[in-house]
Parts: sequence; C-alpha cells; structure tokens
Amino acid sequence: MPDKEHSVFDVEEQLARLKARIESFRDTAKEKGPEVLDRYTGELERLLDKYDAARYKLTLLRKGGEDALAELRDGFDQALTDLKAAVTKAKDKF
Repeated sequence: MPDKEHSVFDVEEQLARLKARIESFRDTAKEKGPEVLDRYTGELERLLDKYDAARYKLTLLRKGGEDALAELRDGFDQALTDLKAAVTKAKDKF
C-alpha cells in the first residue's frame, strides 16, 4: 500500500503543476485583453474539463481496491496523458 500512496502523491503533484499551467494560460489571455480571453475561453474550458476528468479518475484510483487497481490505473493514465498533451498543445497559443 505504501507504493500506491507514494504513486498517488506523485500524480497529485503532476496534476497541481498542470492546473497551475492552465491558470497561467488564463492569466496570460486576460493580460492580452478581452478579445484574446474570449477567443481562448473554449480552449481553457476544455483543458479544465480534462483536468477534472483526470482528478476524478485519481479519486477512483485512490478509492479502488487492489483488484480494480490495474484497470483504474489504465483509465487514469489515459486521462493524464490526454491532459498533458492538451496543455502542451495549448502552450503555443498563449
């Protein structure tokens, strides 16, 4: 169980960094003016939706028993991969 707890802690840190990047994108768009913010609001919301999905999967992973751990881990890994890819892609826009 300590490995599971350590793994969850590492993922929490990754999610916190990605959330900070998303918020940084929002701040940058706000600084550039309302037109830029309006143009990228949809993109920012999609990033936050992906973040929420990854956070939800992490909650399931944390609550899951050992039997379901492998299946839940796969779902979480995919959600985290999707979030990282979306943040990386959005970086160029901001």
